Amino acid sequence: MLCFIPIGLLQFVESVVQWEYRLSGKPLAVLLTLAAILLLSAGLAWFWQTRRRGNRRESGDGLKGGERLHGIFQNLSVLYLALSIATYGAAKILGTQFQPPYYILDTPIGELDGFWLTWTYYGYSHAMALILGWTQIIGCVLILFRASRLIGVFILLPVMVNIDLVDNFYHISPLANFNALHYTFFLVVLLLIDLPILKAVFLAYRERAGVRFPRLLLNAAKLLVIALGFIQVVQLKNSVAKRTRLNGVWRVDSLVQNRQMVIPADHRGTVWSKLYIEWRYGCLFKYDPDRNQDKDLGGEYTLDEKAAVIKMKFYSEDKGDSLQAHYNFVTDSTVVMRGKYKKDSVLLYLRKLPGRPKAE
Repeated sequence: MLCFIPIGLLQFVESVVQWEYRLSGKPLAVLLTLAAILLLSAGLAWFWQTRRRGNRRESGDGLKGGERLHGIFQNLSVLYLALSIATYGAAKILGTQFQPPYYILDTPIGELDGFWLTWTYYGYSHAMALILGWTQIIGCVLILFRASRLIGVFILLPVMVNIDLVDNFYHISPLANFNALHYTFFLVVLLLIDLPILKAVFLAYRERAGVRFPRLLLNAAKLLVIALGFIQVVQLKNSVAKRTRLNGVWRVDSLVQNRQMVIPADHRGTVWSKLYIEWRYGCLFKYDPDRNQDKDLGGEYTLDEKAAVIKMKFYSEDKGDSLQAHYNFVTDSTVVMRGKYKKDSVLLYLRKLPGRPKAE
C-alpha cells in the first residue's frame, strides 16, 4: 500500500500526471510496474519479518515494535486515502467534475464515446453530483478516526466499486481507472483488518422465522422469489413482437408523393428525412435528421413479413393519419416502400444506417 502512495501523491504535479497518463495507457508498462511493486513489497516484508524475529530473540519486544510500525503504516494509508477520495468529492461539490463542453452537448448521443456519455449523464443533475460528492467527503471523515473507520469503509466501498465498473466498462481514462482500483484496494485492506469483528457480527445472527417451515422448502421459496423476477421480464419480452429485418434507422434518400420527386437533403426539415422502426418503441418519421421537431410523426406499427406489408398508425388528432405500404428489399441495406399516406400515394427509397457500435 505504501508503494502506491507516492504514485498517487505525484499526481498533484501536472507534468507527472501527463507522464503517468501516457504510461497507464500501455498495458505492458502497467504490468511491469505492478510486478515491481509486488516484488519490492515481498522483499521488504521478508526483510522486516527476519529483522523482527531477531529483535524478538534479543529483547522480547519485537511484536510491540511491529504493532507500532503497522499502526504508523495504517495511519499513513488512511491519510492518503482520505486526501485522494476527498479531492474527487470536492470536485463534484465545487462543479469541476461532470462538466461537458458545449460542443459535446451539441453532439448526437449516439456519437458520444463512453467518457463523454458518462460525463453528460452525471452532469445532468447537479443535485446528484452533490450527493455523490458529500457521500465521499463524509466517508473520508469517518475513516480518519479508528472508532468510525469501519462505517466509513462501508460507505465508501460501494461508491468506489461502482466507479471501478463505470471507469472500466465506459472507457474512462486509464489513469482514472488505476486510481479508482487502488483506492478500492486500500478500502478492502482496511475492511480485512477488522475481519474478526465482521465475522463476530454476521455469524452471530441466526434466522428465527415466526412460522416453522422445513429448511429446504424455505430456501426454495427464497430462490423462487428471485426466479419470479426473471419470469416476469421474460413474459414481457415475449409479449413484444420479434425483431425483423426492418428494425433500425432508415435514411430517406428520396420520396415521391403525388407524382412529385423530393430529395430530403435539399429540403432539410420540411420533408421526411429518417424513418425509425423500433423493436419496442413503435415507429417515427423525422423531418430534421438531427433534431426533434413537433411535427415529427410517431406512432405504432404492425408488420406482416409474409405479405411484406407494414401498417403505421401515428399519434395524431387526425384519425386518418396513417401509412400502409408494401416494402421490398432491394439489398440488405436498401428498401423501397410503396403505399398510401392520408389517401395519397407515396413512394419511399430508404437506406439503412449503421447502428451504434457496441463497446468492447
